[in-house]
Amino acid sequence: MKESDSEKLKLFRETYKDLEGIYDIFPKLCGLSGTEYWALTMINEGITTQHGICERLTLSRQTVNSAFRQLRKKGLIRLEALDDNLRVKHIYLTEAGKDFVEKELQYMHGLEQAVWQMFEDNEKDELVRLLDKYKTLLLKKLKDYKKNETDSSEDLQSQL
Repeated sequence: MKESDSEKLKLFRETYKDLEGIYDIFPKLCGLSGTEYWALTMINEGITTQHGICERLTLSRQTVNSAFRQLRKKGLIRLEALDDNLRVKHIYLTEAGKDFVEKELQYMHGLEQAVWQMFEDNEKDELVRLLDKYKTLLLKKLKDYKKNETDSSEDLQSQL
C-alpha cells in the first residue's frame, strides 16, 4: 500500500470512529444504553421479535434480553407470547414507550435528518454508494479470509 493510501485509510478509520462516537451519544442523551436505544428503534420500525432484533443489531440474545429487561422496567415495552408458540414473544411499545419514541428518538432522528438535508442530492447518493461498496467489499474479504481458516470460524461466519 502506498504511503498516501495508508494515511487515507488511517484517516477513514479515525473518521469512522468519530462518527461512531457521535452515534454513541444519542442513547446517552435519551437516558438509555446503546442496546436499549437501538432495540427501541428497531421495535418502532416494526421488528417485533428478539431474534429479529438480534440479527439486525448483530448482538447476542443475552445482550438484547438484558436490554429488554431494562426497557420493561422503564415501562417502555411489553412482551406477548404468540398463541401458537409460547416460546416466541412479540415486543410492543407501551403508551409510555410510544411517547418516549416520539419525544426522544424522533428528536435524535430529526437532528440526523437536518444534517442530512445539508448535503446536495448527489453527495447523499455518492456517500451511500461508496459506504455500501466499502461494506460489501470488506464483508467479501472477511468471508474469504474465514473460508481459509479452520479454527473458530463459525462465530464470524454466523455474523456474516
